[in-house]
Amino acid sequence: MQINEVCKQTGLTKKAIEYYQNKGLISPIIKENGYREFTDDNLEQLKMIALLRRLDIGTDDIREVIESKDKKSVLIMIKQEKQIQAKAKLARIELIEELIREEDMYKVQDRINLLEQQTTIKEKLMIAFPGYYGRYISIHFGQFLNEPIKTEEQNRMYGIIVDFLDNIESIQIPEELQPILDKANLDIEDEVLEKLNQNMQAVYDDFETYWKTNKDSIVEYAEFKKSEEYQDSMMAQQMNLFRKFGETSGYYDIFIPAMRKLSPAYDKYYEKMLEANDKLIQKIPDIEKW
Repeated sequence: MQINEVCKQTGLTKKAIEYYQNKGLISPIIKENGYREFTDDNLEQLKMIALLRRLDIGTDDIREVIESKDKKSVLIMIKQEKQIQAKAKLARIELIEELIREEDMYKVQDRINLLEQQTTIKEKLMIAFPGYYGRYISIHFGQFLNEPIKTEEQNRMYGIIVDFLDNIESIQIPEELQPILDKANLDIEDEVLEKLNQNMQAVYDDFETYWKTNKDSIVEYAEFKKSEEYQDSMMAQQMNLFRKFGETSGYYDIFIPAMRKLSPAYDKYYEKMLEANDKLIQKIPDIEKW
């Protein structure tokens, strides 16, 4: 397919297509005469690129979307980042209106300083880490980070967490496990995540009731984890992988202690989690080996 036909079907200009080619987003066949031949796959990719650009998604994010095996998960992360940006943009537009009315630069400057101070810890971390780590923080800690940094101690802990995440070596995930982790850790809507967190909080708040209600299934699962079937499963590989990573990366020695000091809400949650874990070990001692 020639470029004129591609332009007609995608609505893109020749210059735009050339730009995306130079960015490595598409790779048409280059003939001996120098003309470009576009395949059906090139056409579909350009249609996707055109759609994403109309949604105001930048080329770096577009590359991540089209190269990902799990486009939905990448788009969820992009959506969250854009929601944060939209909130900040709206607040700044309101401050421009204040500047128009007040004509006092210093008052507006004080307000924008206050606005930046009010940015939640979750928003700051997701802006700092727009990819996997930002999504990981949102899933596992987001509910505890919906407040701004208020103290020097929190600010120091925030710095430790950013430094830890920015310098940690990426975990090497076997190719066969990646789709499972993508599904478990990334493809989670906020409503589902909130419900999961509420359920866990209920367990920690009243462990004895949880135990009485779920004793049989917990014991059955504990027996299953001793079996060869479990030891040979991808679930076991995943758990062993993350346990080794946690033991060697400083996750438990650096990241978790800093997170507990950064967020008083998470610290309370963590204490309840430890209490529930101790009670569970008393019921089923083998669980301590997990």
